[in-house]
Amino acid sequence: MISYLIPDMPSTESLIPYLKEIETNHWYSNFGPLYHSFRQRLADECFNGINTNRLTLVSSGTSAIELALRSLKLPKGSKVLTSSFTFPATVQAILNADLTPVVSDINKDSWQLTPTIAKRCMQLHDIKAIVPVAVFGMPISNTDWNEFYNTKKTPIIIDAAAALLSQPIDDSLIYAFSLHATKPLGTGEGGLIVSRTKEDATSIKKASNFGFEPNRSILLSGTNAKISEYHCAVGLAQLDRLTDIKEKRRNILKSYTDLFLNENLPITFQEGVNQHVPASLYFVLDQANIGEVFEKLLENNIETRRLYWPLIQNFPAFRNNVLHASINFKNAQYISSNGLALPFYSLLSTNDIEQTVSTLASVLFKQAVSK
Repeated sequence: MISYLIPDMPSTESLIPYLKEIETNHWYSNFGPLYHSFRQRLADECFNGINTNRLTLVSSGTSAIELALRSLKLPKGSKVLTSSFTFPATVQAILNADLTPVVSDINKDSWQLTPTIAKRCMQLHDIKAIVPVAVFGMPISNTDWNEFYNTKKTPIIIDAAAALLSQPIDDSLIYAFSLHATKPLGTGEGGLIVSRTKEDATSIKKASNFGFEPNRSILLSGTNAKISEYHCAVGLAQLDRLTDIKEKRRNILKSYTDLFLNENLPITFQEGVNQHVPASLYFVLDQANIGEVFEKLLENNIETRRLYWPLIQNFPAFRNNVLHASINFKNAQYISSNGLALPFYSLLSTNDIEQTVSTLASVLFKQAVSK
């Protein structure tokens, strides 16, 4: 079986020096030495030397979004706009922050919520914050959202869960990243918030530790969303091999795209795949029975995923507490219903990729002939 995803995590041997450091320090959680070292290296190696004091490491990508939203101090129930084409964590974080999710359609090319779409949605709802999603790790346009923020003054929190290796930072926007094992740079579990200011980050850090002030008083209640020293150890070992991680993912993408071109497959990629390596290799099949393609690939021992299907508002848990900013979600519905994600991770072999693409080509050819 060619698995859909196998996390690319550091070896036991590469972790040992960091685990020994934990043992020597006798510090296992609560903002220890490895926390500060990992945060500094992320600032230097992933964000071009951004002020480290704007970064807060937390326990998950979901808690990153939630804490970023809570830092805005919006009135309870305030409406927050996001994409209907997203993972449940986006909406769950909004609900966890005691806010009301409002979901919109997406752009047909970028598969993202754009400022143009947001402006229309704000004519229908009193939107107090916006959470665009960097879907499949494709970066959000900082230029467009910066202009939107400077015009509307509506806070923007980018759900950049899978985009840590591709999303640049703008000083007017807030970013929430995931460090889950399935992400391109995973620590097993964890999250990261890039705030606009040091003061905002300090507030979020307090909130991640029950709201404790330096004197152990609690002025505003928080939650327990700290990242452990053990997860930071994994993160440091990952950064030690960051160049290798990036190169492997680029090579695998190139292998796939070269084979797609050779086979002349009738597929549509997300805008930007020729510039950035995605976190998931998702594409739309314009004239195919996706359910049948999924089943046929599985019969040939190739595991795939129908991601973000159904759309987020169609899950039973969200039907009664998510508002709509679109009538038919035309673009999101089409991309969700006609899309498929192939195996895409660093441990794939050349034979795995060739087998996957040749099997896909065979399935699509047989479908076309039978029509």
